[in-house]
Amino acid sequence: MNCAIGLRTRSAHWLASSALLLALFGAASGPALAQQPGDKAPDDKAEDLNTVVVTGSRIRRSDLDAPSPVAVVDSQQIRDSGNATIENTLNELPQLAAGMNSQTNANGGANGSASGVLSANLRALGATRTLVLVNGRRYVSANQDGIVDLASIPDMLVERVEVMTGGASAVYGSDAIAGAVNFVLKKDIDGIEASYLYGQTGESDGETHKVDLAMGTNFADGRGNIVAYGSYTQRDAIMFADREFSAVSLNEGDDGLIPGGSGNVPGTKIALGATQLASLHGVTLPAPGSAGCTNLGGVRFGEGGEVLPYCTPQDLYNFAPDNYLQRPMSRAQVNALTSFEFAKDTEAYAEMFYVDTRNAFQQAPQSGGLNTPGVDPSAFVVPDYGHNPILLPPVRQFFIDNPQLFDPDGVYDNDPAHPELDVAYVPGTGRRGTETGPRHNDYERTSLNMTAGLRGEFSMSDDPWHWDSFFQYQRSRTDQLTEGVYSQTRVGLGADVVIDDDGNAACRVGAAFGCVPVNPFGIGSITPEAGAFIATLQTSKEVFERRVAGASLSGDTFELPAGPVGVAVGVEWRKDEYEFLPGATDLAGEYGPDSRGITEGQYDLTEFFAEVRVPLLADKAFAKELSFEAAGRHSDYSTFGGATTWKVGLEWAPTDWLRFRSAFNRALRAPTLGELYAPISNGFTGATDPCEVASHPTPEQKALCVEQGIPAGDIDTFTSTNQGFGASSGGNPNLTPEDSDTFTVGAVLTFASLGGLHITADYFDIQVDDAIATIDVQKTLNGCFTLLDNSSALCQAIHRTSGNGQIEFVTAQLANIGSLAVSGIDLAADFTTDLPGALAIGEHGASLRLALAVSKTFERSTQVQGFEPDDCAGFIGSSCSGQDTFAVPDIKASFNARWESGPLSLRAGLRYIGSMGIFPGTDTVVSGAGSQTYFDLGGIFSVGESTQIQLGVDNVFDEQPPVLGAALAGDSNTDTSLYDVIGRRYFLSVGVRF
Repeated sequence: MNCAIGLRTRSAHWLASSALLLALFGAASGPALAQQPGDKAPDDKAEDLNTVVVTGSRIRRSDLDAPSPVAVVDSQQIRDSGNATIENTLNELPQLAAGMNSQTNANGGANGSASGVLSANLRALGATRTLVLVNGRRYVSANQDGIVDLASIPDMLVERVEVMTGGASAVYGSDAIAGAVNFVLKKDIDGIEASYLYGQTGESDGETHKVDLAMGTNFADGRGNIVAYGSYTQRDAIMFADREFSAVSLNEGDDGLIPGGSGNVPGTKIALGATQLASLHGVTLPAPGSAGCTNLGGVRFGEGGEVLPYCTPQDLYNFAPDNYLQRPMSRAQVNALTSFEFAKDTEAYAEMFYVDTRNAFQQAPQSGGLNTPGVDPSAFVVPDYGHNPILLPPVRQFFIDNPQLFDPDGVYDNDPAHPELDVAYVPGTGRRGTETGPRHNDYERTSLNMTAGLRGEFSMSDDPWHWDSFFQYQRSRTDQLTEGVYSQTRVGLGADVVIDDDGNAACRVGAAFGCVPVNPFGIGSITPEAGAFIATLQTSKEVFERRVAGASLSGDTFELPAGPVGVAVGVEWRKDEYEFLPGATDLAGEYGPDSRGITEGQYDLTEFFAEVRVPLLADKAFAKELSFEAAGRHSDYSTFGGATTWKVGLEWAPTDWLRFRSAFNRALRAPTLGELYAPISNGFTGATDPCEVASHPTPEQKALCVEQGIPAGDIDTFTSTNQGFGASSGGNPNLTPEDSDTFTVGAVLTFASLGGLHITADYFDIQVDDAIATIDVQKTLNGCFTLLDNSSALCQAIHRTSGNGQIEFVTAQLANIGSLAVSGIDLAADFTTDLPGALAIGEHGASLRLALAVSKTFERSTQVQGFEPDDCAGFIGSSCSGQDTFAVPDIKASFNARWESGPLSLRAGLRYIGSMGIFPGTDTVVSGAGSQTYFDLGGIFSVGESTQIQLGVDNVFDEQPPVLGAALAGDSNTDTSLYDVIGRRYFLSVGVRF
């Protein structure tokens, strides 16, 4: 980054934020003059209830008094949403960016996307940099990256969710670079609560059923309480085919988006360059650009093995209909919480959370190249192609006519006594296995979280001190079953066919593996028997275990003129273990380079932490309160040694109605077990080859394209035959920890004279150095063709097919790639007032509550070492969006209004996502993504004291997501993590309490 430019940009953001804070200060001055120093808010009880241990500190205060910004979602908001899983509710907060949710049908993406881990992504820095807590303690992780599946949270028991959006590593340890999300559960439930939720979309699909039951009782004269909770959720799938915007994959055309798809087609295609096509014999080919053949990219095999030209976009396969737009899910939860005061001011407590979640993702039938394992460069081996009995006659003749392309010696020998002389090596294939149906992946995740501890309080110099000690055991196991994926080994064995003694075609290896002949050339050429042989059941098991022990002590030490000095100290030990065990077909290497191996790893750490809050001034002119706080944590990791994180904060309240707050955090994030040891996996991503003629490569770039394997005769007309490429990624044991600096400054205004108006404004700036990430495929391609050095690491990550230069896959291994930066400002306001009797039901009275939250992101940039940063805030395209890459709007907002009177409560909500432009330099026909506004309505009617009936409609006007195409947004043509892709949704719930 140009330092001067970076400083000017950040200075401009800081000045703009400061001006906004000053404007709030000035706007507040008038109304505040009417407030006398002795005035109090009308609801003193509510004010008292807000004094708690707030996320981000172990010292007691309220969310408005915290030095770092804390947003709160209460149980009413969770209930209002009507969501079966809580991640969709949290993602409506402007502070949270798009992430893995129930509508993300991903394959091989980062952070558990394939297995359906529903995550929180604060500040668009990724789920691994967002720490999720339950009752202030780490919750069971769903995978090797330590990410919590939000679907495992018992949402009926949630009293509130506190979202702390400044770095919190000094208080909670690693992972909290972006902040922490703390689910605070209800305590001391006495009675029975039950509810049933039913939901359905406006298209009459995606049905949801959810049943919850919570029972609690006090015992031992109120000294103990026990709560038992059970829940079952069932959610139906929604397919891409069920929505117009996703039913057909859309590619870029000359004048707009056009129907497109994948270059892996039924019957198999062979990608050939212009020079190879010119040497082809026995096939009639159209001229490129002629009617029905915009781009000629090779040949394909049709019905009966007929050899046909392969033209794009005309022959692309529409893979979209079989994909899930909403994943199906079933979930069973059993939880128990208990506490017992067995001695004065000393309490034992225990928590148990068990969840069994089953979900799936589904994609179009088997897709990819035919590659015989062990062959380098990659190719599909066709033995004895002139006499191979499994090949259809047109296919056999095609290979006989073109040995110059496929036979290593360039000659067809036609010697039945020596079949080894006529072996074809066929690179650049692409096949769609329509004969064996969609690829279906089932995941079952069982999670167990057990906590036991002692806590209490005692007095020291008449000041209360609180202590807590606990031990946790956490275990998560994920079992995967995949159907419809081809074993490359079996395809190769099945293609090597001879005539047996009975005159029938048979595998040369006999009955090994139950081998049957396989013919991959031709539409419908794979028989049911052959399909059953090659489409194996692929299985795996992964287990994550964690043990945590900790103890803390907090209280007031001594009195200063401005008040007591609060401190908190503690120690924590943690050990994480991970094991991945693939099934027999993987261990046998049947999937070639896609085969997975056994992976395991572990680490442990010991941490010591301390926190202090010092009141400096109180009840002085222009200093109603002035306090300073600091925290520090030293961590000793078994993997890389010691590290220290710290924070400092300052709070200044010049008056009762105005408070300023600021904090600086130095945080750290250690590599997760997955980042260190995860097995190599292969996925698919949309990207553009810089060598394509449509990318307008420079002469220097064309020379690099030729050096990488594109024939020199093809370079001026080179066109990619695929809309995207394979991406290979996995763990890296050489990773080092990330460091980050977080600065926040803000103001809180409270107008008691206006009935309880609160306004907050907070500026944030987070810089992450030595960031752990993969350099995505598009950035790798762009970086290579910027460096123009084929020996560079970026260029070496690009693997092209021999003979035609088509990209086969790109390696995107995790590394400490450079830096991440995000900055912006959050604005929030809430107002509650009583309404006139004319707006009430009978004599009940009425109230109105309004709440507004807005987040403006100034910057969200990624800088790879040696390159200029890419600032993606408010942009799509290039490396800012695509398959498994979530776009970051620069403005996100929500507004909610609630009217209550007696037994009836009505609400109206608005969710807003700002428009996004095209990232500079992106070659696309799309002009951008327009803003999106969603309106929600709902109501609750109470029947007596024990029953509530709730009705709701989300996305009332059925707002559809922007259509961006596959290159910019992935398989669904839009960003499923960001936009409402389900459409209008109705829900009904009934709750009873005894």
